[in-house]
Amino acid sequence: MHTRTRISAAAVVTAAALALVGCSAAASPSESSSKPVATVAPPSIRTAGTLSVCTTNLGSPPNISTDASGNLVGSEIDLAKAIAGKVGLKPDFVTVDFAALIPSLQAKQCDVIMASLYIKPAREKVVDFVPYLTSATGVAVKKGSKNGVTGLDDSLCGKKVMVTVGTTAQSLAEAQSTTCTGAGKKALDISTNNQATVGFQQLVSGQIDAYLDAAELIGYYQKQGTTGIQLVGRPTSPVDIGAATVKGDSALHTAVQKAFDDLVSSGEYTTILDHWGQSKLAYTKKG
Repeated sequence: MHTRTRISAAAVVTAAALALVGCSAAASPSESSSKPVATVAPPSIRTAGTLSVCTTNLGSPPNISTDASGNLVGSEIDLAKAIAGKVGLKPDFVTVDFAALIPSLQAKQCDVIMASLYIKPAREKVVDFVPYLTSATGVAVKKGSKNGVTGLDDSLCGKKVMVTVGTTAQSLAEAQSTTCTGAGKKALDISTNNQATVGFQQLVSGQIDAYLDAAELIGYYQKQGTTGIQLVGRPTSPVDIGAATVKGDSALHTAVQKAFDDLVSSGEYTTILDHWGQSKLAYTKKG
């Protein structure tokens, strides 16, 4: 595949994403202006009056992406703004690589992580979570593909797949590869990237057979109809997403929890999710 063709495919994906995100952002819910439901101050936060939020721009709408002006937009960005408002603080976003999210929090480069961070036992040992969304992993192929990929199953054995580094999709792909070799089949040929659009670009250009990522992200791009991809099989491994704070910082954790609970009870949470087409991904308390 010539370089010119690869660049064109990427441009189609990126341009389509920016066009829709830009339109969505125009009417995005604003920060909460209601009376704070909790207060928090240093040392629980880095700077008085500001909630520093570690996020990441993986090009993963509708959760997080950038608009045509380079501004962060998405459901998690709106939730972060609303939560900051509920605790009487101004949000300040710190963009880092996904794999650096927890290290950045631990290094006190931010106060809280809100960046599609799945709640996993290993992570719960080092940070405290306030759940606010659910997600699942999906498999994308080129639209009209006849390569036999049917989802996150043995149809991936021996196939070239791509994942975003450090994500659950990577772990699931590696686990599926082990399952394949255990059954005497070929392992998955796994490559990684830091931008979802790179995976979609390579699908469109035929460089890979499948791309694994959050099902809601894949569905978002597929819905646009211009990216040349499609979701196959059923989304798997549903998991909760949460706001992460430093382990043991009860003051900040409690404040974020109160803020989220108030967003839910006031209806603002529903408004935000409806705006981004994520009402079916609303977090529901267990038990």
